[in-house]
Amino acid sequence: MTTLLDAGVAIYVAMTTALIVWVGVFLFLLRIDHATQDVARQLNERTTPTDAPQPRATIITNDSATQ
Repeated sequence: MTTLLDAGVAIYVAMTTALIVWVGVFLFLLRIDHATQDVARQLNERTTPTDAPQPRATIITNDSATQ
């Protein structure tokens, strides 16, 4: 245990720990990036509002309602 506390070894232990943490953060962000690309692809594959049939309404005026 005392060998890890030596000045020459402790710096390498700290750098290795920091490197492992940074690799973990990188992989986490990479996974989130792929997930957001999948969601964006799914949203783009949905029908757009212009493809959907437009609602139609009939306007009734007072003249045609009395007939």
